[in-house]
Parts: sequence; C-alpha cells; structure tokens
Amino acid sequence: MIKSTAASSLYFFVIAYVALQTWLFPITYQIDLYSLFFGVMITATLLFSFVNMQKVKYNPDVYKYLMSGFFFLFVAMLTDTLDEIFVQPWLLGALFEDTGQLIGFVLVTYGIGKWIAQNNANSSKLKKLSETDDLTQLYTRSHFNYQLTNLLISPRIETFSILLINIDNFKLTNERYSQAAGDIVLKRLANKLRDCVRKTDTIARWGGEEFIILLNNSNDEIAKQVAEMIRTNTELLCVEYDQDIINITVSIGAVTYKDELKSSELINSAEQCLSKAKQQGKNQVYVRVDAGIV
Repeated sequence: MIKSTAASSLYFFVIAYVALQTWLFPITYQIDLYSLFFGVMITATLLFSFVNMQKVKYNPDVYKYLMSGFFFLFVAMLTDTLDEIFVQPWLLGALFEDTGQLIGFVLVTYGIGKWIAQNNANSSKLKKLSETDDLTQLYTRSHFNYQLTNLLISPRIETFSILLINIDNFKLTNERYSQAAGDIVLKRLANKLRDCVRKTDTIARWGGEEFIILLNNSNDEIAKQVAEMIRTNTELLCVEYDQDIINITVSIGAVTYKDELKSSELINSAEQCLSKAKQQGKNQVYVRVDAGIV
C-alpha cells in the first residue's frame, strides 16, 4: 500500500511536470534521438530505484537520505531528458538539473555510507554473539578451536600451553542447590579465571562445567604455576546462594605444545591429564611433560 502510494504520487508528479513544460516551452527544432534514448533509460532506472526504496523503510535513518537523494537525481535527469525535447530556459537547467544532481549525489553517497557503517556494526555484534558464551561471557568452544587451529598453522609457532579445567562434583552442586545455583558457580569461576590469566591468553567455556585456557608464550613450568594458582584460588572461592555458601574445587589437565600438528591431539592430551587428575582424588593439577605426566 505504501509503495503503491509513493509510486502513484511520483507518477502524478512526472505527468504534471511534463505537461507543464509542454505548455510553457516550445519544442526544439532538432531532437538528438541518441541522447534522448539514453536519457529516457537513465530516468527510468532512477524511477525504478526510487520506487523500490520502500524496501529500505525499515531503516528510517538510511531511508530518508536515499529517498531524497534518488528523488533529486530523478528530477535532475528528467529535466535533462526533457531538455532534448523542449527549449528550456537556462535557469531551469541550473536549478533542477545541475543543483539537483549535486544534492542527489551528496544525499545518496551519505545514505549509502551510513548504511555500510550500520551493517558493519551489526556484523560485529553478530560475530561477537556467535563467539561468546551467553552465561559466562567467555569465548565459545568453536571460537577456541578456531584460534587454536590458526595458531597451529601459523608459519612461526611460539610455545603455548593448554589448561583443561573441570569443576569437581558439579552435578552434586546442581542437585543439592538447583541449576540456578550451578549457573552462579559457573559465572563466579569464569570471573576468577579471568583474574588468574593475562589479557593475551584465551579463556573459553569448553562445555557444561568444563573450561579451557590457551596460555601464550608458555612452557610446562608456567603452565603448572598458572594451573596451581587457579586451583588454590578456586578453593578459596565462596559462592553465596540463598543464604548458603557453596565451596568448589577444580581438577586441571595441562599440556604444552610439542610437535602436535592437529588441535585434536593437544586436546586429547589435555583430556588424558584431566582424567588422571580426577582418578587421583580430584582437586589436582597434572601436567604432561616429555617423560609423561606429573
């Protein structure tokens, strides 16, 4: 309905504008059919663009600039086309053709630039949402895998370590206090992990009650120190929920890059270390070294 109204108004304007020129100005003695043909085609294209701008009405900031700009360009081109048929005064061409083109191009250029800026901003927001875990606001598992894969295929691989962290007896916490309490525990632990690592390191929620950290420029000794710091700080973490205090511990498996060519090999090694930590009584740190696991 809106598109129909806008098109009807524009068609009425064209008819009135052509009729007014027919009444006021004489027909030229020699019509350049070549210029007239291309003028009509460009005018028709601008008319089509103007009518279809209704599809952008959901974005009022962009819509008003594009609609105004295409209207000025259309009027300018229509005036130029009619100039091939009628003897127009110089002032009409200066006002409707030259000035109209200038204003139209400025408005359309600004509108398109604003549209591109909005799309870039929306793309950035969507990208961030796809990379971020809703509950903990850490990176997602897929984003962590993407970063790890890029690191492994880089020409110069610097030594790095991976810490795989699991909350001990987390299922019992959910059963005893509720899932809401479990969510609070996950968020508090996520904040604690941020405090224990550098800004250059990458933290992600691996899934459920598991977290994973990529320590850049690390080795076995650094990985063990950071893991122990996380473990001891988690022991001191007191989570308040419904007038209760929830205490948690974590088990951590740590591996440092050796010669693995695939991210899955590193993750499997970290899972083996984590499994060893669980088997040895939980609340433990196990680090893979050349000789095995310590």
